[in-house]
Amino acid sequence: MGMKIVLASTSPRRRELIKKITEEYEAASADIDEEAIEKRLENSRGSLTEAQLAEKTVRELSRAKAMAVFRSCREPADTLVIGADTVVALENEILGKPKDREDAVRMLRAQSMEPQQVITGVTFVWRETAETPVSTRTFTEKSLVYFHALDEVQEARIQAYCDTAEPYDKAGAYGIQLNGGALVDRYEGDYDNIVGFPTERVRAELISLFAESGCRGGVQGCRTCCSSCAIGAENCCKNK
Repeated sequence: MGMKIVLASTSPRRRELIKKITEEYEAASADIDEEAIEKRLENSRGSLTEAQLAEKTVRELSRAKAMAVFRSCREPADTLVIGADTVVALENEILGKPKDREDAVRMLRAQSMEPQQVITGVTFVWRETAETPVSTRTFTEKSLVYFHALDEVQEARIQAYCDTAEPYDKAGAYGIQLNGGALVDRYEGDYDNIVGFPTERVRAELISLFAESGCRGGVQGCRTCCSSCAIGAENCCKNK
């Protein structure tokens, strides 16, 4: 029997993406005050650039989400909780979800004038047995996105897009996997990371984690570890 996966998110996008790694998982909403965490980090930022602050923010938020859900688990032993948070960072601004249509238009225009970093923080929280301490692992993944230049055609795309319901629940006010993809010229890095969950990096970190811990059967239903692994049993720590 492998470890049980719990995704600390009810985001439809993340729930779909995690299926590339395992079909057997549970999802739970993390009850945390994201605004308070963001405000605390902003007030203590010191000389951090926007990109550095963005990376620190997603690390903190992913950790807070994962820990909140882990503490709520009835049987935390042999459970691995995954928390994630994604932000979009310009040179002088971190873009969250737009407040209204005007804010969405402003964000999309700004992203049409400079490349954006999409940064996702991911945290694993787990306890192998009731006798072992709680362990954590946090990492970040970055991608670059380039919008089409802001001309009359792009402005028309932005206005039409903001007339839909799509931009308003997404960091940066767009979803590359949906109609927002029409605003994008090209990208560099992991596409899934731009959507909100870096599947390739998560898969690699899970392989590393199970190798370090002696595998113990990996994750229930996992395509990442052992004989059912998508990368092949030859990469399992049991066979090294």
